[in-house]
Amino acid sequence: MNNSATTRTITKIAFEYNGNDKGTAEMVSSNNILSSTSEGQFQEMKTVAERNPKVKKWALTGYVSQPDEIGRKLTDKEFAEIATRALEKIGVTANNQFRLDIHNSTKQKHIHFIVNRIDISGKCTVKSHNIGSRFGEAVREVCKEKGLLTDVEIGIQKKAEMLKSLTEVIRSKDNFDDLISEMKKKGFEVQLSSNVKDGISGMRIVMEKDRNHQTERIYKAGYKLSEISNQLKISEIKSVFEMKKAVREAQKLGNNLKEFRENMQGKGFSVKIKYKGEFIAGQKNEIQDFWIKKIGSNQEKNGFFFLKNVGFSLSAIDSDLSNIIKPLSQSSINNDTNNHLKSEKNESLIEITGGLLGDFLNPTYVSQDEDELWNKKRKLRR
Repeated sequence: MNNSATTRTITKIAFEYNGNDKGTAEMVSSNNILSSTSEGQFQEMKTVAERNPKVKKWALTGYVSQPDEIGRKLTDKEFAEIATRALEKIGVTANNQFRLDIHNSTKQKHIHFIVNRIDISGKCTVKSHNIGSRFGEAVREVCKEKGLLTDVEIGIQKKAEMLKSLTEVIRSKDNFDDLISEMKKKGFEVQLSSNVKDGISGMRIVMEKDRNHQTERIYKAGYKLSEISNQLKISEIKSVFEMKKAVREAQKLGNNLKEFRENMQGKGFSVKIKYKGEFIAGQKNEIQDFWIKKIGSNQEKNGFFFLKNVGFSLSAIDSDLSNIIKPLSQSSINNDTNNHLKSEKNESLIEITGGLLGDFLNPTYVSQDEDELWNKKRKLRR
């Protein structure tokens, strides 16, 4: 469930917007308000707010929104109850003025609220400190109490689905154009960003079903690659595509394992071979996988596909591995004992990446607001 809350000084325009929404708005709840007009309600709240002149940003405004597949199943009364209970958790009482309006003009049904932080006795009951994160946590608590998915849980599910589809497409395609096309077939829009120095430098993935054209200018849909996975980088994807292209070309030019390896070396890549079972010099050994690394590469950390000190497993980055291994496996006896991957390094990277994805599906989540707060605290300690 997405949400937002902020303190501000408002005018009657805020009431007009909340009560209109292209003629589809419906006020589902109000408290301590007598007037039926936007201007009248604004004047009532302003009069009460003036009882505490110390508080300039006397209004609390925001919204609560569920994904369409969930929000449309909630009645207006249930939606209003979620918003009201969340507002209570951050200090709104029976003595505060507020109004809640359901909006239906956009794809996601959502509820807007305007609250007077000053109650009828002149007391400010809603603190402004970290109001956005506190309200978000309050909404999550209410959702859990009602057995509804929270915005965090929904985000985790969506990002896991994006990561799974993206890695599948990376393994089956060799370039960004094909990646974008294949992801579109799976229901995702891939937006690439670029700069003069690096070329393609960033990626954002949007679920087509989540796109809301009415609010695109205000709320940017989807997630950046860094939000989807802290392991998979755009530079790694570029390396994978570069390597797969080199493998394809080297395989066409080389009729056997020796020529394939020489061709790859000429393109700037070293090749280690993983055999099925223990390698035995002087006889034919069945190839299971190739591990490839760019010569002189300074990549030192494990990536999503990249394994430190070893490189990329071809079986992990290319779903069409059998078509490459088959002709090269026709090579006869291999006596090169220095170019095979020793048993201690024989863990499949598909297993490794599967583990990473498993960890991702069960994350220790820290909200962005919470993360920013801890970063500020760390800086103050220095």
